[in-house]
Amino acid sequence: MSDRHPTLLHRWFDEVWNQNLTDKIDEMMYETTLHNGLTGPGGPPVSGIANFKEFHKSFREAFPDIQVTVHDVITEGDKMACRYTVTGTQRGPLSELEPSHVKVEFTGGGICKLEGGKFVEVWNQIDFSKMLYDIQTGTPEPQ
Repeated sequence: MSDRHPTLLHRWFDEVWNQNLTDKIDEMMYETTLHNGLTGPGGPPVSGIANFKEFHKSFREAFPDIQVTVHDVITEGDKMACRYTVTGTQRGPLSELEPSHVKVEFTGGGICKLEGGKFVEVWNQIDFSKMLYDIQTGTPEPQ
């Protein structure tokens, strides 16, 4: 890939999440790409570019200062696995939760299947319970 983005996952988290470059989503996934694990336990996968962009927009509105730090990426064949940390301040609504103005930090990881240099399917394991715990117990930042 490049020195700045040694893998597609590094590029994904930097450009799509940290820089909020939504046009890059189209370059890195197919219309049929499935993202499992984004809609909570037992929730359906987020399917396709338009639905992912909707999820992305609502999550970025909830955490406009979101930053994802990638710690590890392991590649084997057509699969990539990673481990990362997410930080951000909940300044917008998140599902039925009103803005808390609380800074959160939680971890995530996942396995991605790649084809033609794009994501085909992603299996996410995100510690949303830690995110919710931080929102419910944290001290709001001054507004």
